[in-house]
Amino acid sequence: GTIGRTLVSLLHDHDVHFKVLVRNEEKAKPLNDIGIETCIGELGDWSSIASALSNIDSVFLLTGPSMNKVDEQNGFIDLAKKEGIRKIVKIPAVGAQTGSKVHLADWHGQIEDHLKNSGLEYIILRPHSFMQNMLMHLDTIKNQNCFYESLGDSKIPMIDTRDIAQAAYDCLMRDDLNNQTYVLTGPSSISFEEMTKALSNATDRTINCIHVSAEAHNQGMKAAGVPDWLADDLTAMRSDWNQIPVNEPTSDFNKISKTKQYDVSQFAKDHATYFT
Repeated sequence: GTIGRTLVSLLHDHDVHFKVLVRNEEKAKPLNDIGIETCIGELGDWSSIASALSNIDSVFLLTGPSMNKVDEQNGFIDLAKKEGIRKIVKIPAVGAQTGSKVHLADWHGQIEDHLKNSGLEYIILRPHSFMQNMLMHLDTIKNQNCFYESLGDSKIPMIDTRDIAQAAYDCLMRDDLNNQTYVLTGPSSISFEEMTKALSNATDRTINCIHVSAEAHNQGMKAAGVPDWLADDLTAMRSDWNQIPVNEPTSDFNKISKTKQYDVSQFAKDHATYFT
């Protein structure tokens, strides 16, 4: 994913010794070609994970959406402890809380509780919505000069995934941040109208946000191949954000990193070629 790729680059650029867990040789080859050590395996294949964890002190834990997430990540945490791992830096979903009506939030809440009770050192980084999620709208932006959203005029503190990777890097390198949960946001709360303005300025074209109902947005995600449970979760999360005119940013990134955060204008400039 975008966070993992950026984190790999940061670790490589700073000459940190690390391994990357990948699913197959095809994903391993480009990393191996630039001297990065890889291990092939996946959660659930615990012998491959045990091999990957040998001679490792700390782990960055982030996996894609899965209905088996609790068993997969809790199993990983248990194995990590058995194999002598000292510390885990985990990325959950925003709003993670056991018992949440949103499956992802509930599952990540259960995993967070398990990690906190594991006896391992940990840092939990809960990021808000990613600016890079705009890349999912590439087709309609390129072909129709617009994208469809159900959030209305509400503002959310979208974060650039490069900032999440930077925070993860700093957390892996520092122990004074251990055993804490941080909520990562962008430097300011923005609406999708502000996002369209930034993209329009960066691409020198007029891009519009078409506001649609939550149900229409939900059906659009499902039609695009998003699993039903995940589309329903994302719709529920947007519904919660819609209840608040401005979802305020936090200062947690600045507690972790001295790096200047990417704002929406910089995101748009850096990704302009994707949208043209």
